[in-house]
Amino acid sequence: MELEIKNYEFSGGVKKTSLTLIAVGIVAMIASFVINPTVGWVDFLVNSFYFVLVGLSGIFFLTVTGVMQASWITPYKRIPEAMTKFLPIGFVLMLATYFGLHTIYEWTHTEVVMNDAILREKTGYLNETFYMIRMVAIFAIWILIGRKMLNFSKEQDANPEKDYQHGIMKTSAIGLILFGLTISVASFDWVMSVEPHWFSTIFGVYIFAGMFVTGICFVTLSVIKLREWGYMQGIITEDHLHDLGKWMFGISVFWAYIWISQYLLIWYANIPEETEYYVLRHHHWNGVFFLNLAINFFTPFVLLLSRPAKRSPGRLKLVACILMVGHFIDLYLMVAPMVFEHHNAEIVGFGILQFLSWLGFFGLFVLVVGKALSKMNLVPTGDPNLEEGLHLHQ
Repeated sequence: MELEIKNYEFSGGVKKTSLTLIAVGIVAMIASFVINPTVGWVDFLVNSFYFVLVGLSGIFFLTVTGVMQASWITPYKRIPEAMTKFLPIGFVLMLATYFGLHTIYEWTHTEVVMNDAILREKTGYLNETFYMIRMVAIFAIWILIGRKMLNFSKEQDANPEKDYQHGIMKTSAIGLILFGLTISVASFDWVMSVEPHWFSTIFGVYIFAGMFVTGICFVTLSVIKLREWGYMQGIITEDHLHDLGKWMFGISVFWAYIWISQYLLIWYANIPEETEYYVLRHHHWNGVFFLNLAINFFTPFVLLLSRPAKRSPGRLKLVACILMVGHFIDLYLMVAPMVFEHHNAEIVGFGILQFLSWLGFFGLFVLVVGKALSKMNLVPTGDPNLEEGLHLHQ
């Protein structure tokens, strides 16, 4: 099948918009630090980790489809490949959070640890040196997997007659195992340890579910906008959009399942060390707590339930935007309440500065992904699964 493929040019309005958003985000971040350094560091950590997760979702999509030789993602595989290019930037951002460790993490305060029997027992794991070593190791693994998968893709385009499938399957299988381990450790280290007395055995799965949703939302937005701008004509059909709509719908339900599983198990067990996590959010963050559930479950459930809705570009863009903001609120709700409680119980809420800072990081993510996408063949013509992927039927 002969395809007329127009490669993406990252210029004009998209580039200007992303740079404008970055400028807005910088101003918002400065304002947060000026108002209160605690607020600033919370905003910085949440935004950094959020977009690291969106970039990491690219690795997950590539490895899970690589190990199964799945064809559904092939026509727009370049998008998750470009998303992985944000991980080195995310690494720099997360390294910068080192300067905010004492603001965010209770376990970095020696006097607190020495007077707490539980925290004293955790010092072998929760200490600044080992924390930073784990961070470097985790990002090294992620970046290595991403580059390896991208190299296979480039080699397929350059030498379509060669068979790279065995190597892709092997790398993907190893990558998936490492992905599962590292995202769990990262979730425990960077988010769950904000409350070092509290723990949840499914916390890594919960973070993964949010990552999956935001990643598929960004892919959906990218596919639709590229088609609207005249790219991928004759390649992306309503069936592809329907497929992405089903992913958005299904994984939102999966996220809600993990949310309610964690909530109910902790709540009815009624163990003080565990229920304090929800008591704090119920008492001081009640509105945001239930808004989180409404945005991230009920909204996509209602708006994407029907078949026509999943095939509507306008509906898909709306839900994708709502969910991307919604899961930022979700992550913010995991970090901010306890940090603010440690420093000043009066610091509560989620406001316009947080949203503007998120827009700034979003602009940075679009800038990185857009530049990466413009340096690739927009469609992986050397991928043997492309033909099947083009004829997807729903």
